[in-house]
This record gives sequence, structure tokens and C-alpha cells, in this order.
Amino acid sequence: MNSGSQRTPRGLRHFAFVVLGLLSLHCASVEPSRARAPDAADGSSSPAPASRTLRVRVYADAEHRAQVPHWERAFKDRLQRASEAVRGPLRVTFALESARAWDRRGSEGSLEPVVVALEALDAGEDVDLVVGLVSAPSVFSESQHELGFARVLGRHCVLRGINATVPVEARQHLEVSALLHEWAHTLGALHVREPPGWMSPKYDAARSGFDARTTALLAAGLRSLPRARVELEAQRRWARELKAVLAGMVGPAWDGPERDFLLAWTERVRGAHAVLGPEGAPRALTPPERQRLAEVIALEKAGRAELAAEALEPLAQGHPHDERVQLLACYLAVHLTPASPSTQERCERAITRFPDEPSLRMNVALLHLHAGRFDAAQDNLLAARRNLEARADAEPSLWADLAGLFLRARCVTWAEEAAARAPGLAASDTVLEQALRVRRQVALPERSDAGAGPPPPADSAPRVAPSREGALVREVFDIESLLHTGSSRTASARITALAQAFPRSPSVALVQCELHLLQGRLAPARSACERVLAAREDAVQAHLMLGVLATNTRAHTRARAHLERVIALEPTRTEAWHLLAREYRGTKHLGLLKTRYREQFARELP
Repeated sequence: MNSGSQRTPRGLRHFAFVVLGLLSLHCASVEPSRARAPDAADGSSSPAPASRTLRVRVYADAEHRAQVPHWERAFKDRLQRASEAVRGPLRVTFALESARAWDRRGSEGSLEPVVVALEALDAGEDVDLVVGLVSAPSVFSESQHELGFARVLGRHCVLRGINATVPVEARQHLEVSALLHEWAHTLGALHVREPPGWMSPKYDAARSGFDARTTALLAAGLRSLPRARVELEAQRRWARELKAVLAGMVGPAWDGPERDFLLAWTERVRGAHAVLGPEGAPRALTPPERQRLAEVIALEKAGRAELAAEALEPLAQGHPHDERVQLLACYLAVHLTPASPSTQERCERAITRFPDEPSLRMNVALLHLHAGRFDAAQDNLLAARRNLEARADAEPSLWADLAGLFLRARCVTWAEEAAARAPGLAASDTVLEQALRVRRQVALPERSDAGAGPPPPADSAPRVAPSREGALVREVFDIESLLHTGSSRTASARITALAQAFPRSPSVALVQCELHLLQGRLAPARSACERVLAAREDAVQAHLMLGVLATNTRAHTRARAHLERVIALEPTRTEAWHLLAREYRGTKHLGLLKTRYREQFARELP
């Protein structure tokens, strides 16, 4: 019962309707309504609507008529039960104007085309609500939108039938809930995540009623309709009241594309010079537009991203609430124009509409990484991780993508954890290999859950919290860059600050060793590097620097041991090969080293 084309079938989990869970339900006609009249705190001080009788015309397609004997009487009874549920809080009574046969078949898939067909069949200008009844599905989701579809701010809705095997009381409760849910959408009601009731995105067999703010929103529509459909001033008054109620519907219970759509409608009404026609939920892609989207995807896969973005732009502008279109638009913009402010605006706007989509958060994180905004990138990556954790069927490739971005932000532990959620993928294996290399390069301790060995000694170097790892690793690499470019004074100041932030960290000792070595202070350099190896024996950079130290002091045995260890850990470190060749000069080991070098690099050792 969503009200827009955001009802993408991707991610929906269909299952057989469970009858046993409904056996203890009370019939809606005897269950007291949980709705209450709004007060000033609910965002409305307007008077309650006058008592109204809403005229309803119903059409039943051929399959519904075959499934439901005496369907006219059954629907009239449903209207009566619905009236009893809302007469108190909203002073509304539904009355059946007429029941008519509908010469159509087939209601599988989306119900939006069925609503379009119903609107073409009967504009319904002489009634308050036109309902189409279609066949009951053999299976359906607990999601409300599997039960019906409404034209938001219009007067048409379609309802699926309910399987006859469902017990009578449970079926009656479900029928009333579906009818009132869709009718409320025609007056602009949003889905409400909390408290559960008729406007919940998922059907709740044990709950009913409208929350107070939804009641205020419905009351605004009842005060203005039907005149608001034909008189501009009445429509503007409705828009003003609707906007006032929406102003109070802020927070996770209501935020999303539906609220954005309604607020945009109130702005269009304010600037209109004529009465606007029925405003439905964002329209679905037409067949030619779906073909265009497929062509855009093919262009992107073929490496023609610029042409893909150009072809997609009309769809992105015309379908702001289509999830597939907006995800692709954000992705292309990030990869083509990451530095453009409009790219971040586009992706942030998509996040507000699709807050549960992890790939959007990852794309925004990538933008922040491009700009060097690591804290913002980390926040978005953590949000993407929460999105993925909330999905029982999250694709492993998304976890691998997240792992790669965490590693790019130098959040090593989080990268390893994400990669572990996608075992067997080449991308995950690459992240794990690179994460181990980073740990060795900066002397970052092993993960606390890596292996079941004995606990570390009390005097060992403290572990770094995952939330601080990125800052530590990035600073170590930055300091090394400063040292390599000769900015030792700046590097020294930053090492002092790093030592204060991470006392006793072997990563700090590593850059201290490198600074001492460049300054020619050999004893302090050797002491610092040995502290690094005491904390992490496979710290490859410490071995390399101790090898350089030993070479310069003619301690050949130590030099060879450290340089051989570098090559064992990282065979691609050519500087270690060259230093070792100097150590082996004039010995039989040099020939063997040349052979090993040729096997490793497919060329001769210089």
C-alpha cells in the first residue's frame, strides 16, 4: 500500500499467508478504534470536520467476481465495518453508491497500472471514492502495498481480494485495514512506522486505528473536499492545512519520499493559477523509458559513462522518486564529477528519499574520500554498514565494496570485518591481503579477535579502537611523506602530537625511528625500531630501517637477517633486494640472490 513508484519489487520477501497467527483476532466491527481527535499538540487547531457521508462506487473484475460469491453484498458489509471504525474520530460514514462489473482480468504484479485503467474507466466526479476489486493472490507479503494501491490526493484505489481460506474474523479485519489504508492515501496520509496501525507499511493483524497526526491530516482533507477538486481557493486552503500538519510530522516515523512529495504538491498549489487535477504518486517508468534505462545501463557497462549520464538525465529529472534511476544517477555523477557540489547534492537528496539504500551512502562516502573529508566518509560508511546489517539478503558484493571503501579510509579493522561478510569473493580476498600489508607497514596490532592465542601481556602496546584506526594510519603515512620530502621539522611536530594522542603505540615508534635515522641519530633509531618489532615482529618497515642501520655500521649478519625478512614479508620491496645484493657482494649468496630476483621480477638484478 505504498503510494508511489518507489514500490520496487527488489528486496520484497514473499511468503504464504499464515492463518494461525490470525485466529485470535477480533472483528474490526467490534474492536474499538484507537484513533483520537487531534489537539493543538498534534499540529492542528482547526475544527473537526462536519459529519459526512462518502459515496463509494465499486467495480469488481471478472476474477474477483469468480472468487467471491455475492461480492456486492460482501463489499457493502465491508463499508459498514469501515464506517463503524472511523465514525467516532472522523465523523465519516461510507455509503455504497453502486456496484458494477468490470470487464478485465489479470492483477499480478504492480497494481499501479490497474489504478490507471480504473481512472480511464470512470473519472468518479460524482462520487467521493472509486474502488476496484481484483483477484486474491495465492501468496503475498506482509507489506501493505501487496494488498492495494491508491491514487494519492485523487479518488481511486484498487484492492486485492483475500484468500477464502483465511478465517472470517481475520479476513474482515484485513479487509477493513486495507480499505481504510488506501482511502487515507487518497487524502494524503503517509505511511507511519510508529505507532503501528492502519497506516503502517506492514500489515499488523493485532492493531488498528489512525495515529493523531494522521487523523489531523485526514480531517483537513474532509473539511476541504469535494470543493477542493473544483475551486482554486478551496484547494489552496486544503494545501495550507495539509502543509501545517506535515510540519509536525518530522522524524523517523514519517520521513521519506511520501512526505517530500506532499510538501512539493502544496508548493505547486500555492503558485497555481488554476485548480490542479488529481495528483498521484510519482508515475512509473513507461515502456519507452524502461528501454531507455536499459540502454543507459548497457552504456555504463561498456565503459561509456559520459554518454550514459547524458542519456539518463531526462529520466533522473522526470522520476525523482524512482529508486533505480536515482541510484544510477548518483553513481554516474560520483564517478564522472566527484568534485562538483551538484554531485553531492544529488546523492544527498537521494539518501533522504531512500535512506535504507547502502550504495548511496557508499557513493557519498567516496565523494568525501575524494575531498579528503575522512570523518564524514567514515560516518557514511558506518551508516552503509548499518543498512547492510538490516538486510537479511544483502548481496555479498556490497559487503566487498564496503570493505574496499573502509580500507581506502584506512579503517583497517572495519575493512577486514566487512570483507569477512563476503568470503570467497576476489575483491574480499584483495582487501584482506591489503589490510594485512597496511598493518605490517604501520605496525598496527593484530585484530583483537584474530586467532585464539593467549591474551597479550599487561605491558604490551595498547590496541587502537577501530574508530581511531583511520586517523592513526593516515597520520603515519602523512608523516612518512613529509620525511621523504625533507620536511623533517613539520614531521617532528606531528610525531610529537601523534605520541600524545596514541601513547605507547608501535606506529608512533615507527615514525620516530625513521626521523632519528634521517637525522643520523643511529642509537635512538635502533631503539625505536626494536620497540616496534617487540610489538609486531612482521613490521616490514622497521626491518628495512634496521637493515639500513646494520648496513651502515657494517653489522653484516644483522643486516642480512633484517633484509631477508623484508623480502620474505613483501617480495616486491626492490630496495631491500638492492641493499641485500650489496651485503652479499663477493659471496656465493649473490648468485642465488640474482636467481631469486629473476624469478620474482622476470629481469636481472641491477
